[in-house]
This record gives sequence, C-alpha cells and structure tokens, in this order.
Amino acid sequence: MSYAAYASVQNASETPRDLEIRAISHITHQLVEANKPEAEPINRARALNGNLRLWSMLVQDLSDPANALPDAIKGRYISLGLFARRVSLNALTAQSDLSALIRINTDVLDALNQQRQAA
Repeated sequence: MSYAAYASVQNASETPRDLEIRAISHITHQLVEANKPEAEPINRARALNGNLRLWSMLVQDLSDPANALPDAIKGRYISLGLFARRVSLNALTAQSDLSALIRINTDVLDALNQQRQAA
C-alpha cells in the first residue's frame, strides 16, 4: 500500500477535532524547534508562517455563524487567535522568544484533548 493510500485512509477515519489536534501539535512542535538558539532562520520562518496560517484558519472557522461553540468561548478563542497572529508576524521580523505562542498552542491542545476524552 502506498503512503498516499494510507494517508487517505487515516484522514478518512479522523474527526475534525482529530485533524485540529494534529495540525496544532505539528505547528507547536515546529515552534519549539524554531525557538532553540541553534534554529535555522528558514525553519523559524516556516514555523511562524505555519502558525499564522493555522490561527487564520481557526479564526475564520470561529467567525462562521455555523460554528456551534457558545459565543463567549468563540470570542475568547478569536482574541487568542488575533494575538497569536500579531505575535507571529512580529516574530518574523524580530528575533523574539516564541514561548508565548508555544504556550497558547499547548493550552489549546490541552483543552481539545480534554474535550475529546470527555466525549
């Protein structure tokens, strides 16, 4: 079985929540690696661009009227997303610490995993 066939079967069995968790985990790992002093600038840029894309998609999804989350929770996540995007953009031009971004993503991952376990 080819990798593409395996990936399509894996993706078909994943829930949207599983995909969110996998995407956030992947980007967070990239941010952790990019935050190391020995990280290559290109890897830092890729991680930050990935985080920008991730939070842009999440904010867009949260802004959709069809999103079933309560408005108060959506508002908090949208605020986090806007903050994460702003910090990511700033970090692309300044050699700043990425710990805040890593922490935000980790906290969101923890919340998603808790919701998945409760379901």
